[in-house]
Amino acid sequence: MNRVCGYNGCMSLIRMYILVAAGILACACVSPSQPSAEKSLSGAAGGDAPEDRAFAYPLTEEGAARAYYEGETEECVRIFEKLLSGAAADGRDTAVKKQLVTAYYETGDYEKLIPLLEGMLEAEPGAEVRRELFTALCLAGDTGRALSLLPLSPVTSETLFYEALLRRDTGDNQKAAELLKQSLAARDFNPIGWFFLGQLLAPSSLAEAEECYRKALGQDAGLTEALFPLGGVLFAQKRYREAYGFLLRAKNSFPDNPEIAAMIEQTLDILPELTEEQKTAAGKRKSAAVPPKVKAQGKETEGLVLVRVGLAEKLGALSVKTGGAYTLTDAGNTVYEGKALDLLTIEIADGEISIKNEEKILAFSRGPLVLAYCEEGNTTIVFDFLSEAGYFFAVTEDRVYRGTLEFRPAEGGITLINALNIEEYLYAVIPSEMPASWPEEALKAQAIAHRSYTLAHLGQYAAKGFDVYGSVLSAAYRGVGGEAPKATAAVDSSRGVYLTAGGLPLKAYYSANHGGYSEDSAVVWGGADTFMAAVADKLIPPRETWLPLDQLDGFVRGRPPSYSSAEKLHSAAAYRWEKWVRAEDIKNRVAAEGLTGDIVRIVSRGRGISGRVREVQISGTEGSVRVSGDRIRSRLGGLRSNLFTIRTKTAKNALPEYFIFRGAGWGHGVGMDQSGAAGMAQAGYTAEEILLHYYPRAELARPEAGTPEN
Repeated sequence: MNRVCGYNGCMSLIRMYILVAAGILACACVSPSQPSAEKSLSGAAGGDAPEDRAFAYPLTEEGAARAYYEGETEECVRIFEKLLSGAAADGRDTAVKKQLVTAYYETGDYEKLIPLLEGMLEAEPGAEVRRELFTALCLAGDTGRALSLLPLSPVTSETLFYEALLRRDTGDNQKAAELLKQSLAARDFNPIGWFFLGQLLAPSSLAEAEECYRKALGQDAGLTEALFPLGGVLFAQKRYREAYGFLLRAKNSFPDNPEIAAMIEQTLDILPELTEEQKTAAGKRKSAAVPPKVKAQGKETEGLVLVRVGLAEKLGALSVKTGGAYTLTDAGNTVYEGKALDLLTIEIADGEISIKNEEKILAFSRGPLVLAYCEEGNTTIVFDFLSEAGYFFAVTEDRVYRGTLEFRPAEGGITLINALNIEEYLYAVIPSEMPASWPEEALKAQAIAHRSYTLAHLGQYAAKGFDVYGSVLSAAYRGVGGEAPKATAAVDSSRGVYLTAGGLPLKAYYSANHGGYSEDSAVVWGGADTFMAAVADKLIPPRETWLPLDQLDGFVRGRPPSYSSAEKLHSAAAYRWEKWVRAEDIKNRVAAEGLTGDIVRIVSRGRGISGRVREVQISGTEGSVRVSGDRIRSRLGGLRSNLFTIRTKTAKNALPEYFIFRGAGWGHGVGMDQSGAAGMAQAGYTAEEILLHYYPRAELARPEAGTPEN
């Protein structure tokens, strides 16, 4: 967008944003590479198949479930509809209807869902079905009929929430805000509710809106959509410095958003001294910084595998500070010898890297330049390091690294690589991946799992010059600043131990929280890896076959007790979550896949035993696309996991306004559940027992059996 100059222009931008946000009332709220999306531009997904078409699956509830889990959602609906015509006679009427309700919700077929629910209510009047009908009418945009069902008894936080949407749709934002406040009073933990309330309050009550946005972020730090509007309401209150901080955080999470960039510029127009203050503070920080010493391990490092960690790519320049006497080498040849506390600037121009201090150029090369220390225990500070750009936990900070640093020329800029032995690498990874305050056996399990993961992925990015990324693309890695004594002890006590499968180090994937049930890697990523099996939490019954549709919906929407949800060892927003994503946002995200026109519906095309979605079909007025694997999460608005259900909120034009995803877990869901490991450890399980639960087809290899050679 064009830059709006001056204070008045910026206030116009703020007012426009607040008014639009209030009208919208929406939350836009370690894995291998993923397969590309499959395109199908032959037209939007059609309706039900002709009634006279033969059924491809058995005419049973099990046959319908099989069709659904194998991606034939329309066939699943046809079978249930066929069964329903004769279900009353054999007493299966209620069971079939409950599953059909779930299927209709996913397909967004409110024209069939609402009559079905009305019939159920007429046959057996009850509060539960009445609330479900009310919800369906709200989502279908049938305001009049939904209001006619009020008052509901008992009133719940959820019914108050949906009534707030109804009042908003009728233009009564004041009543909508009152209802949301009542809903949140009944159930305080509702990040999306607080975010929505902030949007409703923003035009008239900036201070209240600010409180709501802060509450939303406090309950769910991943709700990064709140950062920009929070910066906006702070700006509107003329609290420019505070606003600036949140806007910078918003930019880290949404680096391509032009509105955020424009508001940052407006803030600097009003407070131009911020730029100079930043430069002055950065200069003082760099001058005062002293790289810390770490314990030299001497002979303990002999024979250990060397890991090359890709810290960053496409850097135009960076600055570092040395912690001791060092050398700069080019192709193994020393080109410069320097001293401790040298402040170095590394730049690239026309494919050539140069390194200079405050006085002169020290080295230059069209190949990699390596900074190494003459003595063990020295570290290097990398200043103003941007980590995890695009994620909610994106941060710019100074990082301290052990080992050597390599500055490698590559297409687009400098690739920064840190090389160190695997055990010292784990010192920083483990507390970055799992809180160091968690039980010792969980930390040991994490150390063994990631040691295995690293050994199995050595050379994965050899073409780029490194083995693993220093980010969530492989594992979070914050350097020395991320180390913690308890985690270091866990690494040392498990030194050299790793998991094997088929005689090789296991690709021991893990995720933050599997929601109570992990998934087979073949479901999540495809391929033929037979060693990463789906595993139930020890407190949740394992499944012999697929859950009925309504039970899967209940599992995802409920909070069943499990080690994954142990008190103080999990994030409530990770175990179970809800995300409302505007259809327009998804349209923009899938534009690169070739889909044009408005989004009509989103349907799952296959699920694993845990319920995780293999593939989705996103259908629009101009065609449809299919998206597989982890890419589903990003294309659908940044979902926590692929274990979710789908509902649609219809707009007045009969097209979807929002897609509502209710989900379980955080991450891909393959292998070890980090929260579950902590819960098991708290209950008395050992690291070995934890690992063999999550990786049942693996074995432990110990140092005496031989550690893989470098």
